[in-house]
Amino acid sequence: MNRKALALLACFGATLVSLPSALAGVRIEGELIVPPVVVAPGAPPPLRPEVVPPPPGPPEAMVWAPGHWEWNGRTYFWVGGHYVERPEVGLVWEPGRWIDRHGHWEWVGGHWRR
Repeated sequence: MNRKALALLACFGATLVSLPSALAGVRIEGELIVPPVVVAPGAPPPLRPEVVPPPPGPPEAMVWAPGHWEWNGRTYFWVGGHYVERPEVGLVWEPGRWIDRHGHWEWVGGHWRR
């Protein structure tokens, strides 16, 4: 087998090995894909105040998702708020939030609910 074929085979094998780990913790509930749980060792900083701009589209079709702190495995970093488009009438946006679980902080991501 030549080097090119061997390199291609190695990349393909690495993809197959990494795919399950990339999907680890992902749950599918009905039509929703639930991302893996993010846990931080300490509380996030206080939320930053934000000025909510007017929606870029029809107000009934756009919902403001407030900014929040994300954990990258070493430190928190701020993600500013933004508008999300309502996928269908009747859905309500549930903003993400950090929950204290016995001293470890777990992120529950923003999601749509009926």
